[in-house]
Amino acid sequence: MKKPLMILTSLFFFLVSCGDNDLAEDYVSVSNKILAIRIQEPEVKPGDTVSMKLLVSGKEMDQNSDIPVTWTIGSEDADYYYQEEIPYHQEFQIEIPSDTPVGETFVDVPVLATIIIDNKILSSLKRFRVTNTPVGMNPQISGIQADWKSGNDFHTKTIEAGETITIDHTVGNIAFTVNTIELPQGANDQLVYKWYVTTSKNSDGMLEVNDDIEKIEEILGSGSHAAEFRQSVLISLYGENGEGSFQKGTYNIYIVIRDNASESNDKSEDRLGTDFCYFTLDVID
Repeated sequence: MKKPLMILTSLFFFLVSCGDNDLAEDYVSVSNKILAIRIQEPEVKPGDTVSMKLLVSGKEMDQNSDIPVTWTIGSEDADYYYQEEIPYHQEFQIEIPSDTPVGETFVDVPVLATIIIDNKILSSLKRFRVTNTPVGMNPQISGIQADWKSGNDFHTKTIEAGETITIDHTVGNIAFTVNTIELPQGANDQLVYKWYVTTSKNSDGMLEVNDDIEKIEEILGSGSHAAEFRQSVLISLYGENGEGSFQKGTYNIYIVIRDNASESNDKSEDRLGTDFCYFTLDVID
């Protein structure tokens, strides 16, 4: 049942987030997990249309899936309620009433996204802000740059969302770097990058994040860094620091960018801007 959207004047603390606040500390995403909700934009004016998209990880997760996602705005008990169910691959959109009473300040609106995968309920809570003077904006990913060395040859490729990149056993390490669109000055004080890699879909392979500074600089240049919370990540096809066996397989890779966030350990960070991207790495003989 749908009711007209009404803006909440308080947070609904009984809604529990199982998403951004529970992100794994390591890079490997084994089972299905909500990594992010992107709300475009995190701050809007009355009368604006707001678009929302969910990102669920997992080696078997199809980003074109029709699995239904239930989007809930507000609380039915408080008579402030809007709910709609749409396929996972689609964006959810709502129009903010033009007569929304925000006064001279703002109103924060809670959004709950829920999806059932393999009989497991996954949910995540996020907020957006309605104000007459929006400032916050989402970071925007324009593409992922892949750099690798095969023999004595260096290769570079720009990857778009949903694309597959294929490399073989002649590659020891491959670097991925997020390219972003520059936003107006003051829109972002800092960006936090979170990388996630699944185990292989079709083998026992598991990629490693390589923190060997010499390997990083060999591909990305002197002084480069590649690790969690940084713009680049270096993946080893031969285990930790290139000392293991060849990890043939097909892997899903996800990148989530948070704006002005650290770990999203408190509700004050749930409103901050987010963007994400995903692609597939096919490692062959």
